[in-house]
Amino acid sequence: MNRGRADTPGAEASGPRTRGADPSLRAALDTLDGGCGMLVTGDVPTDAHRVAATRYFGDPSNPRRRVLGLTHDTPRPNAWLPGSVSADSGGTAIVRRDDTLRSAGASGGSPASDGGLAPSGPVDDGFGRRFLDAIDEVSVDGGDEMTLRVGLYRVDGLRATLGESGAGDVLREAAATTRDRGGMAHFHLPRRPVDGEPRSDPLVDGIATQLGEVLDVVVELRLRDRAVLPEERWHIHGWGTTDWYPLG
Repeated sequence: MNRGRADTPGAEASGPRTRGADPSLRAALDTLDGGCGMLVTGDVPTDAHRVAATRYFGDPSNPRRRVLGLTHDTPRPNAWLPGSVSADSGGTAIVRRDDTLRSAGASGGSPASDGGLAPSGPVDDGFGRRFLDAIDEVSVDGGDEMTLRVGLYRVDGLRATLGESGAGDVLREAAATTRDRGGMAHFHLPRRPVDGEPRSDPLVDGIATQLGEVLDVVVELRLRDRAVLPEERWHIHGWGTTDWYPLG
């Protein structure tokens, strides 16, 4: 990740700072410029993941193509996008699971315990297919590195919809397509680690294992007492773990 450029994942996402101190970290980050898949986890409120997502979607002043998948209903889906970017902005798509549930409910769904609609049978891949189609439809011709940004909140919601295997298939395809096109995919899974490492949680470890070679970074979030901003640290495959830095 070239720290001389303002328009890089680290600069836009407040990612790991090299400060010129560690050439090996700089080299590891440079490899992510060609495309990366990230699993974002941590025992933090939803708003901390929202703050992280707005950063990973890139500075609104830079030309980007953004696809946001939401498996949990939210009254302000545009709040997951940076600045003035919205679903109405050119090159931006928001895919919502509750749209799929409304469709399923119209054909025989039943009320769910959270007040939404639960389909009478499996949702199949209605949401997953729309999410993948939205990524496929994005044109990145003429864009620079990291033009395509793809985010999903939350992974456990996707598993509840599609099952373990179906969700894994969608995540792998979304990450692979995004990486192959030089973009950044960030998938959010709020979890509390068992012993201090993100993958000590069995669900996080299971998702990371499913993603396999298309997972480059596990991002860990935390929010300390009386802190204004959440913090992040990156566990970079093949390199190691960065320090903690504020998402701001």
